[in-house]
Amino acid sequence: MNKLISGLDKWNDVLTKTFCPMSCLSLSNNNSGTFSGEVSSRPFNRASLSQVSSGPIIVNRSKQDISRVSDEYYLIKFQMEGQGIVRHRNKEAKLGLGDFVLCSSIEPYELQFATNYKQTVFSIPQKILQEMFHSPDDYLGIRMGHEVPTHGILSQFVYSITQRMDLLEPDTLQSMEANLLNLLITSLKAEQKVKLKTVETTPELHLQQIKRFIGLHIKDYRLSVDFIAQAENISKRYLHMLFKNLNVSVSRYIQQLRLEGCYKDLTNAEFNQIATSDIALDWGFGDVSHFYRCFKSQYLLTPRQIRLQANG
Repeated sequence: MNKLISGLDKWNDVLTKTFCPMSCLSLSNNNSGTFSGEVSSRPFNRASLSQVSSGPIIVNRSKQDISRVSDEYYLIKFQMEGQGIVRHRNKEAKLGLGDFVLCSSIEPYELQFATNYKQTVFSIPQKILQEMFHSPDDYLGIRMGHEVPTHGILSQFVYSITQRMDLLEPDTLQSMEANLLNLLITSLKAEQKVKLKTVETTPELHLQQIKRFIGLHIKDYRLSVDFIAQAENISKRYLHMLFKNLNVSVSRYIQQLRLEGCYKDLTNAEFNQIATSDIALDWGFGDVSHFYRCFKSQYLLTPRQIRLQANG
């Protein structure tokens, strides 16, 4: 049965008890005291299914919230009414009717609903899903669109359950849970096949794509294995595998490009008035001392010696 909640503070409390600690901010022009929403939840055998609806709101699951609880759950959020935006792992999933997204309760994420909405949330312990599918974390924060047949079938099945949830007996719900999990795994495997088809059939082309990405972001101090893997929507293991054939690690490849850029600037008379440390920082080195050590190791001379040598 749906539970009507009035007031933003009570709403925060109910969501925290239903899912996990989080912070909510009303986007309504009205006073937050007039905020209202509805929540209903039904436990299954190993998981649970909940419905959430309210007025415009931002929901933030911060590191501080995470520190308050240690339960590890995957939260599969199905958009049943309205539209929503989910930001998770530096990804942004824009959800429309029938779309869904995976979130982790032990990582920060943000939900934004500019208008009234309804979501159904399937909560499952991470250990259970990981036993059934080896890499759910690779799909966190990614929009699973209803236009994909397997995703659409799963979303419709979830909708059908929620419409009749109060009428179903506990034994029936356990069967429904098994069916729901099977459909979820099928959906994840379908997403995995699309991903593998794009990546595994053309590793050379994908490596070139990643090298172009690195070249475009080489001056960005954030550039790293994590940054690239998240941007390219691939695992770190696969990224390292692509570079294995080059006989160089990803980090070393980035470092070499940055050193080459610094060398080019140091030997260019137009940069004579720019401090060596500024050149290093401009090329993405966050630690100048580390840059000096790497540069001398690479070129057997200090940056100053290289600059003096170039100027004759």
